[in-house]
Amino acid sequence: MRITGTIGSTSGEEREQSRTDACAETFVNRDAQVLKRDRLHRSDKNKLRHLIEGPVAAMTAEQLSVDLDTGLENNPRYEQAIAGLHRLILEPGTRLDQLLSCLENALPANSPPALKVLAVEAVARQLGREWSDDTSSFIDVTIASTRLQDLAQALAMEAADRISAHPAPFAAILLPRDEQHSLMAHLTGAFFQAFGWQHQVLTHDQPSRQEFAGVVGRADAICIGWSNTRLRPQVRQLVDDIRLYAPDRNQSLIAGGVAALESVEFLVEMGIDCICDTAYSAVKIADNFNNLEKMDFVPPKVHSGHYAKTRRIDWRNP
Repeated sequence: MRITGTIGSTSGEEREQSRTDACAETFVNRDAQVLKRDRLHRSDKNKLRHLIEGPVAAMTAEQLSVDLDTGLENNPRYEQAIAGLHRLILEPGTRLDQLLSCLENALPANSPPALKVLAVEAVARQLGREWSDDTSSFIDVTIASTRLQDLAQALAMEAADRISAHPAPFAAILLPRDEQHSLMAHLTGAFFQAFGWQHQVLTHDQPSRQEFAGVVGRADAICIGWSNTRLRPQVRQLVDDIRLYAPDRNQSLIAGGVAALESVEFLVEMGIDCICDTAYSAVKIADNFNNLEKMDFVPPKVHSGHYAKTRRIDWRNP
């Protein structure tokens, strides 16, 4: 009996030891796999950069756009806030403080700052659809667009106050000469501020050469807003000047707007990194590029006058 008991006791201890060894082996194997994966990422960082600049960035921008279209405007949680802001934006005599109060009170408590900008963008898209369907007059759309732009600038200033004490990446949001539509540029700027960036919106003919060179030279990301296809020569000149004043910067170049979406091949040939159809997706793509730069994911040098094929990104022609 003692022998049987001894054997039984030894068997239990062995089973316990076996389980302990198995757990230890599992942790060791898992840690080894993590280390192996990290080494793979470090050794293939150029390849990773190319993937993110290529089809991954395109798919990300498209998916973000789909999420916005279905996740905010068609989400019952935000319908009341968007409808209230839309109604107020069209009422005569509406003041900026009323619009800010509407956003503050209509959205869920403790909403992130970017949610306010998303609501403003949703109203802007709604106005665009009403203009296309002839359900809103030119005067109504013009007044509403001006108010929405003022609201976007106010939201950007609020966000800037929150991050002013911390170093932040900088985005230059540029419009070609003679571009008349600046609402989406300012909405993009508000998104950048909400996500912890600093930004500046400039029309190509607005600053002096020295000021333009300074803004472009210190930008971590450059966004180009383009809504009128007749401004193709002005867009080409804008991109040429960006290359002239920041020839050695590894900035992300992002384009957006109605004309940009209709001129994908033209923009790709000039070396534009990504073409986005919403302000939010542009900011998230710039964020991804900037994070890669922080991790020192630097692409190979490209000879003057030639752009690497891996930089040709768009979600319609992957």
